[in-house]
Amino acid sequence: MSFAEELQSTAEWSPETLSTFQRDIPADWIEEALKKTGTVSLRRRRLPAEQVVWLVLGIALYRDRSIGDVCDKLDLALPEADKPFVATSALAQARARLGEEPLRSEAPSIAQ
Repeated sequence: MSFAEELQSTAEWSPETLSTFQRDIPADWIEEALKKTGTVSLRRRRLPAEQVVWLVLGIALYRDRSIGDVCDKLDLALPEADKPFVATSALAQARARLGEEPLRSEAPSIAQ
């Protein structure tokens, strides 16, 4: 399958919730990628590193939506009573904090 066909196939698949991602992408892979690259959330944040990885994956799949819409659709931000939503600038900062390395990390082999 060509790259264009793969891209179109990906665009047609749009998960409705984070649980859809988690069904197809094991959370252990994300945790392992973060550990291998030394990426951790030291402070308690509304968007810890694990959630930001899911956000970046969501941004890739929902290219026609804003980063705020993706965060809301996937329900990624940890709740805070006094802050009902996450500012777009906070999402961009979280993505910058994460960096590229965890997303470049190779997925572990799957034992079958």
